[in-house]
Amino acid sequence: MFSLPFDKQPVKKADTNVSRQEGPMLKYAEFELNNVQDTYLDMRKWGKGVVWVNGHNLGKYWSIGPQQTIYLPAEWLKKGKNQIVVLDLIKTDQRSLTSLDKPILDQVK
Repeated sequence: MFSLPFDKQPVKKADTNVSRQEGPMLKYAEFELNNVQDTYLDMRKWGKGVVWVNGHNLGKYWSIGPQQTIYLPAEWLKKGKNQIVVLDLIKTDQRSLTSLDKPILDQVK
């Protein structure tokens, strides 16, 4: 059992020079949007963890399924700057997160 730095706000960007960290890792990113709409985060390349967007907990994911995407409602996004935080427990080397127009409901690893 170990503690995680959830009490420190805002979450700071991870050092990109570190190639691999042992144990869980919080990943932070900002992205800009010109217009907002419902979307799905593609979690197939990630390990196991939880995702937050603009302070909203989207839920948990696990690469073995059953879901491969996480629903992100338009109401939780805003025009301009948005923030995303990912707590990954097992695959801390992942650095890319993409979105999709439709969910993946028929694929399980």
